[in-house]
Parts: sequence; structure tokens; C-alpha cells
Amino acid sequence: MRMSKEKIESFRKLRDKSGSRFYEFSTSWWAMSFFICIVGGCVLWNEFIPVASLKFDPYPFNGLRTVLALIGAIQAPVLLLYSRKSTDYRKKLLEQDYELEKKIYKKIEFIEAELKENRQLYLQELKNVQILSKKIRQKKRKLRELEKSVIAKKDYVASVESKTREGLQSQKSENNEKNITA
Repeated sequence: MRMSKEKIESFRKLRDKSGSRFYEFSTSWWAMSFFICIVGGCVLWNEFIPVASLKFDPYPFNGLRTVLALIGAIQAPVLLLYSRKSTDYRKKLLEQDYELEKKIYKKIEFIEAELKENRQLYLQELKNVQILSKKIRQKKRKLRELEKSVIAKKDYVASVESKTREGLQSQKSENNEKNITA
């Protein structure tokens, strides 16, 4: 009778799940305290019970030794198997971490390259801005000089006009005096 792949896979999952639970329990403090209580209870019961007919395993405790040896024989391969599986699992996690770190490193390198390109563009734009601001300052300086020369010309024209007015007024006054005296 052949089993389908789904059934085999479900049995494997059940085996792995139960084995991992047994491994987790066997390696816990609860299991340690449970076995210590069982061994201590058997020893105390067989040593200090006053009725001899209730003792099931007298002093050399051969039955207890046998049970503990059987538990150890069953537990040892399971613990070794699942400790190996846990190291395989850790190895897979480390490989995944390594792959993730490689991707992150590539992204960081890409971002650094973009920053270098952008830095070059930024520096070029900064140079352009400096050149433009220099041209603007020069034009402002020329404009101020033109304004000063225009103001100086206006002052000159105003002084010339005032001198001409004065000259004209003095001529008018002289002509008026000549007309009055004549």
C-alpha cells in the first residue's frame, strides 16, 4: 500500500512538531525538576516507608536505574537530532541574514553613488549660482555708477541752468535798466 505525498508530508510535519515539542520540554527546567522529583520520590518511598510490602524497589534501586537508562536511551538521540536541526535552522537564518545584508550593502552603494552624482551636480549648480551672483553684483555696481553719473549730470545741468538763469536775469535787469534810463 502506497501513501500519497500529502500523507507522508503530514506525517513528517506531525513528527517534526512532536519531536520539537519533546525537545523543548526535555531541555527545559520543568523536565529537570520533574525527573528530580520522580527519582527523589522513588528513593524516599522505598527507603522510608515503614510497611515492607509497599516497597516496590529496594535499596540498589535496580528498577529506577533501568527506567532512567531507558529514558536516557530514548531521549539522547531525539535531543541530538533536534539540536542538529536547530543548528541547521540557525544556519539557514544566518544565510538569510547574509543575503539580506548583501542586498542592503548594494543599496547603500547605490545610494552613495547617487549622492556622489548629486554632489557633482550640486557643486556645478553652486558654481553657476556664484557666477550669476557675480554678474548681478557687477550689473548693480554699473547701475549705481550710472545713477551717480546721471545725478552728477543732473546737478551739472541744474547748475548750468541756474547760471544761465542768473545770466539771463542779470541781462534782463540790465536791459530793463537801459530801457528805464533811456
